[in-house]
Amino acid sequence: MKRRRLLRSFAAAGTLATLGGCSDIGSNGDDAPGVGRAEGCGPYDPTVEGTTEWRSVCGDPAGTGVVPTADAPAPPLSHDWSFPIDGVMGTTRPVVADGRVYTHDLDTNVYCVDAATGDEVWSRTPTDPQGSPAVGEDAVIVPSGEHVLGLDPASGETLWTGPAVRSTVFAPSPVVHDGVAYVPYGLSLYAIDAVDGTTLWEHTTGHETTGTPAVSDGTVYYGDEDTYVYALDAATGAEQWRYKTDGHLECNAAVADGLVCTATRDGEVLCLDATTGDRHWAYAVDSQPEVVGVDGAQTYVGTQNRLYAFDLRTGTACWSTGTYAGRYGSGLSVGDSRAYVSTGGSRNRYNGSPAVLDVGSGRTRWTPDERDDGEFALEMGPVVVDGAVYATGGGAQTLQLVRLS
Repeated sequence: MKRRRLLRSFAAAGTLATLGGCSDIGSNGDDAPGVGRAEGCGPYDPTVEGTTEWRSVCGDPAGTGVVPTADAPAPPLSHDWSFPIDGVMGTTRPVVADGRVYTHDLDTNVYCVDAATGDEVWSRTPTDPQGSPAVGEDAVIVPSGEHVLGLDPASGETLWTGPAVRSTVFAPSPVVHDGVAYVPYGLSLYAIDAVDGTTLWEHTTGHETTGTPAVSDGTVYYGDEDTYVYALDAATGAEQWRYKTDGHLECNAAVADGLVCTATRDGEVLCLDATTGDRHWAYAVDSQPEVVGVDGAQTYVGTQNRLYAFDLRTGTACWSTGTYAGRYGSGLSVGDSRAYVSTGGSRNRYNGSPAVLDVGSGRTRWTPDERDDGEFALEMGPVVVDGAVYATGGGAQTLQLVRLS
């Protein structure tokens, strides 16, 4: 079945999916604490400084989702601009670099928008773009239904065409670091020269590559459909270690302070030693994890219906909130003791809205007054860059990219 037809059949059925010494596995998510910091959690003392640009779907190459304190806007937030997006199926989480915002509509259109004004810089129509783009110094990396493409950031013209592989409908996203694009695509993870598109190495498992990678200290980490978490040498692709889980992995990896966090499709959150692959802790949550972030103090896990915060060192569940709109939304940004997420939403409408939470307790600091206003019908993101929040989403006929500050 062609990708577009399959997407439409999912939407019609209401099942569109959205596009982290060992301790024992923790309690099921049903027993997790609510808002308010749980007993046993240490003081909130983050160590990750964060990224000033959001070049990959989870922010920095390590996938932390953290931004510097100075870049995190204090609520209340106001609406700056909206950019209309063609298509009806949905959108990807935006990425932001060099004063431009990039996203696509899960169908054919890739957009580049001026971050300050909301004006279109360019748009292109590759065949079935998949996953969020990633932005290098010289190229925007866009996996499509036929090839990995390198587009000129200024004009959108195709600079190079990479490997030709068919991929899944809801594909993971590439990450660019030190001039190399690490692209999960088909049955492999590719390392591709971001300047000319040359394939530097390929790691193949024989199963669909389903997890967005993280790159830290010369190592690439990613989870795979074959139930393993892999650590590879970033320069050569040589395997450093693998960790066997009890489930398939579709979640991104996130790395901080010598630990790599990810999660399996059936809800096991894992924190592994980044050097050895030994399990540091694990915790079972109540539904499929969609995104993982880590700031050095806490690991954040957004599932299909809750957002959790765990003590990074011990795995203690510090808080959770059911206001997170994971079912039809995905993504989070953390900065200045705040988490920027999507909340609300329902099975029948794509009507989540951005919110700001306190990372120490999970309590809501801000939501817009009018959740159903078209300005705030957003699910994908939010991402934070230079004092502004960018997110995408909207109703079935009103897809949009929005900036708040």
